[in-house]
Amino acid sequence: MPAAICAEPCRFHTEPFRVFGNLFYVGNRAVCMNLIDTGEGLLLLDAGYPQTVYLLLESIRRLGFDPRDIRCILNTHAHYDHIGGTRALTELTDAETYLGRDDVELAMTRPELTEAELTGMPFHEAYRPDHALSDGDMVRLGRTVIRCAHTPGHTPGAMSYFFEVADGERTFLAGIHGGPGQ
Repeated sequence: MPAAICAEPCRFHTEPFRVFGNLFYVGNRAVCMNLIDTGEGLLLLDAGYPQTVYLLLESIRRLGFDPRDIRCILNTHAHYDHIGGTRALTELTDAETYLGRDDVELAMTRPELTEAELTGMPFHEAYRPDHALSDGDMVRLGRTVIRCAHTPGHTPGAMSYFFEVADGERTFLAGIHGGPGQ
């Protein structure tokens, strides 16, 4: 499937939707990506393939948001399907980028470890994350606080993120994992 999504990304389009409260699904059929409306800008969880950035931007627009309001991009781990679109998105939005400390080298200088070769594509989207995350770190934007947990296994620096999702008077704890145990 990885090669197919890079060759024909439109075949993997999924309609975006509201998960609950201020949490939205903006990914595709191959890669999960979520958006949080923090009240002071948008927070994106994973950036997808570079070849699917246009689908991501369209999903964000269909939900009524402006992609230029993305302030933070938190990547769960440094595989091509999760970090590949980061550089293009930061060029559009000037968003701050976050990645697990032990995956920073992969994103910057180790394209052979990003699994880009599974798509038959070279990895030209290297970037330097603005923030290297460690277990227990917190990322704050607007009314959202993301609690970061280092969950290595899928990659050395895989991170899981936990946060509250609010809908009126109801609040729930939500989490996104970075592939532990895969």
